[in-house]
Amino acid sequence: MRILIAVILMAGLAVSCSNKNENKVIYMVRHAEKDVVPNNNPPLSTDGVIRSVDLTSWFKDIEIDTIFSTDFLRTRETVKPVAEAKGLELSVYKAKDFEGFAENLKEMKADTILIVGHSNTILEQIEAFGLERPQEEIKENEYDKIFEIRVDAKKVITHTYGTKFKE
Repeated sequence: MRILIAVILMAGLAVSCSNKNENKVIYMVRHAEKDVVPNNNPPLSTDGVIRSVDLTSWFKDIEIDTIFSTDFLRTRETVKPVAEAKGLELSVYKAKDFEGFAENLKEMKADTILIVGHSNTILEQIEAFGLERPQEEIKENEYDKIFEIRVDAKKVITHTYGTKFKE
């Protein structure tokens, strides 16, 4: 009987470990348009505030478990409306710890994670997951992309958002 119980427990553990990332989805977004002053840690511009509201609309039907932002005003302001709408607190991460952050995210129990970063960190973070960049670079004036990382499928899907900005 003990052997049977041990076998069942080991099988359950193996299944839970192998399915750890089965449904994990990570959304990565660059902060919205920033103001020009102060130049070291500017807030969002008016267009950026509008885009942050559009981001909230884009995620309205998507359940999010955890939200991460770098510790810059523009990233926190970009995701604040989403966090408030979902009733979630923001967690701060170090943008340049690509490998460490990727490992932490893979180990998290959260299935759906939203991360707000920067033009010079998002693509590098995607690579830290062992995935190819969905584009060569994020241009300085490019704020409309949402990168959806399907961890189990090892793929990145690119979406755009921002209703005010579509022509």
